Amino acid sequence: MPCLARLAAVCLVVVTCGSACSSDSSDEGEPTTSPPSSTAASPTPTGEPSATSAPSATSTATSSATSSPTSEPEGVDRLVVPEAAPTMPEAWHERFVIGYGPGKELLGTAPGGDSGTLDIGPEYGAPGPDGSWWFLDGAKARLAHYDASGEFLDQIRIPRTMLFQGRYFQWQLPHVMADGTLVASRNSQDGTMLLRVRDGVLDEIPIGLPYWAATYSDGTLLYGYSGRGRLEVVDPTDGSRQRTDAFRTPSGAPFSLKVGGRLKVELPDAGVSKVLPISTTSGAPAHVGVQAQAGADDTLHLFLVGAGEDDESVQLVGATSVSPSGAVAEVEPLANPFSEADPGSPAELVMAPGSSTPMLVYVLDDGVHVYERTG
Repeated sequence: MPCLARLAAVCLVVVTCGSACSSDSSDEGEPTTSPPSSTAASPTPTGEPSATSAPSATSTATSSATSSPTSEPEGVDRLVVPEAAPTMPEAWHERFVIGYGPGKELLGTAPGGDSGTLDIGPEYGAPGPDGSWWFLDGAKARLAHYDASGEFLDQIRIPRTMLFQGRYFQWQLPHVMADGTLVASRNSQDGTMLLRVRDGVLDEIPIGLPYWAATYSDGTLLYGYSGRGRLEVVDPTDGSRQRTDAFRTPSGAPFSLKVGGRLKVELPDAGVSKVLPISTTSGAPAHVGVQAQAGADDTLHLFLVGAGEDDESVQLVGATSVSPSGAVAEVEPLANPFSEADPGSPAELVMAPGSSTPMLVYVLDDGVHVYERTG
């Protein structure tokens, strides 16, 4: 089973992975209320991308669900995660593809793998409120900017003084804030640094933590776990930070998720606290990593990747959503995101600030594919 080592936004990696971010391997008893730990390896000067664990939200969920008065269906009471589909379903439209190659219009690849025989693609990308996209193009030591249809706009070169040893690109997990600021984080011997592009100006600031990863954004603030498993929220305007107990949607509604052999969902404002077992289509227990993004309508969209206990060689991939009232939709099958070019998440679930449309970034062998759910 491939290690789900950096499922981002709200990521909860199962115990079969080496670097866990909130695993819950037991279905017995009450879930813990303290934030789980998250660890990550810093990029190495070999050119090979390193896996970064993305943290998970903490849940104080109990096994009983509390439903708020609504006519909305309650949704499923079990997550059945299907086998990866041969292609993306009709509801997911391919928005654009950016290929690899020389020239500023194309993205780059860098040697990777144990013997350097793989061509590793960009460190994913993020959409902005204007519909344009920024990609962390490490192979070309730049931030590449494209319009909403994938046409090249411009680029920002990273100066050698900002590269590790003057050579290596370390930033990961890009986000574009509601004000158009591009941010990405990296971890170094001097602590976590936050890369920013504001009004075309590139800079980098420390946030005062030895380890932290910007794995979720509500459009204004960045959320991530420190090396001690503490959920920290960071203001990218000045690098200030503080402890928090929950992630928040763009409207400010708190939420928490936790996954192991089951998914625990807590929406305090809606009075929702529920636990859903996770299984394969055959009914066997399944273990998945989860990414989450919250829309402007407060709907949570989840991207799930993992394997089942019935056949660990079968890749499980799917997407679901949680409504503001706590109804969980049936999981739809998605195409397999793993490729030899993928830097390691795999794939990224993203959403433009102010939008309620989930999108997926797949780094595949022929280029970076961006899909959006239009159905």
